[in-house]
Amino acid sequence: MAKATKTITQAMQYPSRYAAWFTTTQALFNTVASFYFEVITAHEQVLLLSSHKALHALETLTHATEENPDPVMPLDAIAPQVPALFRRAAIHAALGSAHAFETSLQKWRARKEKAALKKKRFTEHPRFPRGPGIGRRRSTRASGKGALRPPFFSSSGQGRGGSGSTFGS
Repeated sequence: MAKATKTITQAMQYPSRYAAWFTTTQALFNTVASFYFEVITAHEQVLLLSSHKALHALETLTHATEENPDPVMPLDAIAPQVPALFRRAAIHAALGSAHAFETSLQKWRARKEKAALKKKRFTEHPRFPRGPGIGRRRSTRASGKGALRPPFFSSSGQGRGGSGSTFGS
């Protein structure tokens, strides 16, 4: 017989000064994940690899080491000294978004082709990736117009919440 469970939700209690840290960390994560999404877009063959091999390939393309001193697309140009686990979490988030977008695009193309075969009008547009860590794109009032801000970035547009790295200083 199945056992009933109850989920208890409790709001986090933390000092107000931590809110800025959380916001900065989230902005940095979104920036790094956005960077890796762009790397995946530039190197789409990464999506054909297993998760472990894709992680290794993306780190080789972006992370400088003694064995790989000059990566093709260095992450340090965007966010210097990002911790390994943080970087890998952003890579996995970007891979997830890229896989989801590719699947969605394939389904959209199939629906479009099916409509064309039936000689029906097709008015749908493909859905663009929202990006890791962000629910829905929010509109901003830039110069009085409801323009969409790019995915993965904070409202300030700087991404990291200021100059310099949050880590490694």
